[in-house]
Amino acid sequence: SSRVLPPTSRPSPFPPESRESDMLQALRIARRGAPCGSRSRLWRAVPATHRHATSLPQIPGIICTNKEIPDDLLVKRVRRWAASSEALSAGAFDLLQIYETADGRRVPRAICGLLRTEMLLAGSTEPIKTIVTVFYRARDYLNSEFWEDQVKRLSDILAEEFLGGGRGIQLMVHHNTPAWALGLEIGDHRLLAEFETLDVVGNPLRFGGQAVEPELLDVHGGGSSGSGTLVGHRHGFHRLRSPVVSKRAAVPGEVSQGEYVLRNAGGEAVCGVEVLGVLPLRLVCGAAWSAEGREPEFGQLVDELRRRAGRPMVSLLADPRDGGWRRLCGPTAAPLPGLWRSRKRMGVAVTGAPVGLSPELQARLPPPPPPRP
Repeated sequence: SSRVLPPTSRPSPFPPESRESDMLQALRIARRGAPCGSRSRLWRAVPATHRHATSLPQIPGIICTNKEIPDDLLVKRVRRWAASSEALSAGAFDLLQIYETADGRRVPRAICGLLRTEMLLAGSTEPIKTIVTVFYRARDYLNSEFWEDQVKRLSDILAEEFLGGGRGIQLMVHHNTPAWALGLEIGDHRLLAEFETLDVVGNPLRFGGQAVEPELLDVHGGGSSGSGTLVGHRHGFHRLRSPVVSKRAAVPGEVSQGEYVLRNAGGEAVCGVEVLGVLPLRLVCGAAWSAEGREPEFGQLVDELRRRAGRPMVSLLADPRDGGWRRLCGPTAAPLPGLWRSRKRMGVAVTGAPVGLSPELQARLPPPPPPRP
C-alpha cells in the first residue's frame, strides 16, 4: 500500500528550525497558486530566534505552524496532548495558528490540528490518502464564528494541496455541534458520523455467572483473524491507519488498547469491541459488534473487560444512526449488565469531503439512515 508520509518526514510533530515543515511548504504552494501575490513575513517569536510566518490572500492575518507558534496556556496543553498520543507524535500531526495584528502586536485568533494518515473504507482493503482536521477552535471569543470559518477554510486549502488533485478524502472533526448536525454539510463536506456515549456502571459485588475469556487480536501482525465472520464485522467500520504500530505484548489479566473478541466452542468470533483507552474512572471502548443472537455474550465481554481494567464504569462510543449499534445497544435493546446506565449525545460530529473517489467508494461513506418510526 502507498505511504502517506513523504520520504523527508520528520520524526517529531515539531520539526527542527533548520527544516521547513510539510505544512509550511503546503502553505507556500497555496500562496503561489493564489490569484494575487502575497509575501512571507519574518517575525521574532522568541528572543534571538527568527522564524517565518506565511500569509495567504484567502485568509486574513498570518499563519504559523508547529514550532513557529510560541507557547501559551492553550498551546502547551495541545502539545502535551499530542505528545501523549502515539499516532499524533509520530510526525504526521501539524499544529497551525492564525494571528492578527492588533495594537502593534500579533494576537492569536484561531488554532487547528491536522493529521496526515490513511483510511480503510468499510468493505475495502485498499488504503486511501486522508487528511484529518482533528480539532479547530477560535481564540477570539467576541468574533468566534468568523475565525472558525477562516480556520476551516485554511484546512480546506491545505487538504487540497496535500491530496494534490489525486484520490483521497478530507475529514473534519467538529466539536460542540448543533442539535441538527446536517447544518455542517457546507460545500463538498458530507456528514459521516455523529457520536453518542453509553455509560454503564458495573456491579462491584458480582458473584457467579459464566466466566469469559476475551481475546486480544493482533490485527497488525499479519496473522489470521480466525473467522470469516470476524473479518466481515471488522470491514463494517471505516478505520484510520495509525502510523505507529504498538509493540507492547498483551499482559494476562490486564487490558490494553486493541480489539477484543469472544469466541464460541468452535473458535468462531461471535462479538467484539475495541478498547480505545483506560481513564482513571472508566474504560473507553468503540467499534462494538456482535453476531445475530449473540448480544448477551457482548454484555459479558464488556463487563469482563471493565472488571479486568479495574474501573467502575465503561463508556461505549458509537454513531446512533448505525443499525448494528441500535440493535446491540440502542434504546430498545436488552440492557448491558450493570447497576446504572446513561446515554447522552457528545456534541461531536465528523464530516468528509471525498476527492477523486469512484461512485462506489463514495456510496460507502455515509452510514445508512435510521429507520422510520
